[in-house]
Amino acid sequence: MTTVCLAMHMANELLNVPVAVVTILIAAGVIALASRHAKKTLDAEKLPLMGVMGAFVFAAQMINFTLPGMPGTSGHLGGGVLLAILLGPAAGIVTITSVLIVQCLVFQDGGLLALGCNVINMGAVPCLIGWVLYKGLAGRREPLPAGRQYLAAWGACLVAITAGAALVPVQAALAGRLNIPVTHFLTVMVGVHLIIGAIEGVITFAVVAYLRQVRPASVGLQTPPGTAKGLSRKAVVASLVVTALLVAGVVSWFASSHPDGLEWSYMEHRYARSDTVIKPPSDAIAGVDELQSRYSPMPDYTRRGADEAVEETGESAWPNVDGWGSLAGVTGTVLTLIIVYALSILLKKKSGAPGRDCAGA
Repeated sequence: MTTVCLAMHMANELLNVPVAVVTILIAAGVIALASRHAKKTLDAEKLPLMGVMGAFVFAAQMINFTLPGMPGTSGHLGGGVLLAILLGPAAGIVTITSVLIVQCLVFQDGGLLALGCNVINMGAVPCLIGWVLYKGLAGRREPLPAGRQYLAAWGACLVAITAGAALVPVQAALAGRLNIPVTHFLTVMVGVHLIIGAIEGVITFAVVAYLRQVRPASVGLQTPPGTAKGLSRKAVVASLVVTALLVAGVVSWFASSHPDGLEWSYMEHRYARSDTVIKPPSDAIAGVDELQSRYSPMPDYTRRGADEAVEETGESAWPNVDGWGSLAGVTGTVLTLIIVYALSILLKKKSGAPGRDCAGA
């Protein structure tokens, strides 16, 4: 039996090879355009935030929260809108793509063939739509009132996260993978992700509110003359890194063990008495699953064989105080920090633009 791997993201089983290849090519084109634009927009204020926010989003995505009014279902932060607000849509796409690649290759989180879809659905769409909505809702008033900024961040998450999720049924239908009408799957996905988007909006504006207080420039605000500038870049970066490590290493023990919105929508939810929402995978898809499972160092954020042990015993403790899970979370957080920060430096050097000390005050 093929193992369905989508602790958080879209799995190989929802696609066929032609649709997977097309979406990977589209995602590659989007990443290339985003990288080119990011070279022109990166500045000294955003440069250190790219790495640390990539690490923060990686850690935050490990925390599934039970959805209110929907027992047995959970959601998690996507992070694309938050990254777009803080870094701009181009740098946000580059950053979230790095997170998704680390999750896919190291932890088997999201299918290898579905990587293009995940970049589009969780990266490009939330970053672009979220950015446009955020700027439109925030308006051009200077200085930007705190309440309006927070409402803009929340509204952008609500719509952009749902828009990205709505693409999943469309992509699965194009691949001919559904046993049910696409409208059924789409309706449930949109409903579930409206709730997830609303909760992500709260998390997003909480982060924006923190940065607005301690480092206004990081959220595009000018510090009025004669007022304190808040924390230095170095202090802000350090606070976010420590938070990410704590979330990945400790808070992750308390994450919900319920299936996430996508997994529940096509594996747990029943449509018109149909127990099987998707068709059995082809040999090619099964082969890619096996390959990914074989070479992922820590599949499902734990040691090999851990999932099988839980299935045999039927036990899954909460809170799940798991040293291997903590090690995986911290490893992924640090790895993402290094990769994204290295990319930000590379993009800055290629841009040829003058820079300043990224860790200074």
